Amino acid sequence: MEILVSTPGSPGTSFTDNVKDKIVCIFDVLANKEDFDNVRTLGRELEKYDINWNYARNILPFLQNCGFVKYQSNSAIVNKEFFTDLGYAFVDILKCIALCDGETTTEKIDILSSLREIEEIILFQGIVELMKNQECNYSRDFFDVLSFVNLYGSIDSTEYLLIQYMRENEDGDYLVNMKNIVNDYRNHVIEISVRTKTKNGDSGEAKSVNSFPYVHGNFAKAGVFEKSADNRFVIVERRRDEVKAALMEVGERWANSVK
Repeated sequence: MEILVSTPGSPGTSFTDNVKDKIVCIFDVLANKEDFDNVRTLGRELEKYDINWNYARNILPFLQNCGFVKYQSNSAIVNKEFFTDLGYAFVDILKCIALCDGETTTEKIDILSSLREIEEIILFQGIVELMKNQECNYSRDFFDVLSFVNLYGSIDSTEYLLIQYMRENEDGDYLVNMKNIVNDYRNHVIEISVRTKTKNGDSGEAKSVNSFPYVHGNFAKAGVFEKSADNRFVIVERRRDEVKAALMEVGERWANSVK
């Protein structure tokens, strides 16, 4: 079976340790400076802290899609209002983790473990906000991947692109309608050959883009995905009820939007 899919949308980043350090840095800059005229003047200030404008233009929209920050590109920034309540909670947890990280006593290790669990919960809350945001061009990808894994138990990169193909070519409940294809693929009855439509890179040469690492990577950082022994991604069992509740919440938002 050969499928042709569009180049997937992508956040272009995930919540790595480096990204989290940059988030704390942005927070501290805002806390210690006068209000900025707009996000571009904030960007110029961030360059003094080794956060270049191209990086800021990538990470700030992602944080806004996750509900951690709120701003208008050409409007003045009230620094103390740039981070939302959820964003403040995230930064507070990151700073607490930084204080405990490296400690070797049993008590501190237990505290650090609890803090990381809270961090994962906050991150997943952010991803839920992202999935509810229909103006975000990759929110449906995240929602479909989480729905697919909840429905079929796991996912790999080929199935991720199959989801996109079905979404582009099928009416109705495409995730349910693809059941026979998924079963045949997993039972090695069929092979799926994927071609992605290309776009020009900066060099002018055609390149294909697969955003799956950003999708499963962010779910993993939020503690809801883990890699199985056969290199597929599955839901972390202790988070399953939380995942189901999130899918119901997001699904209602998408359903209401088409009424």
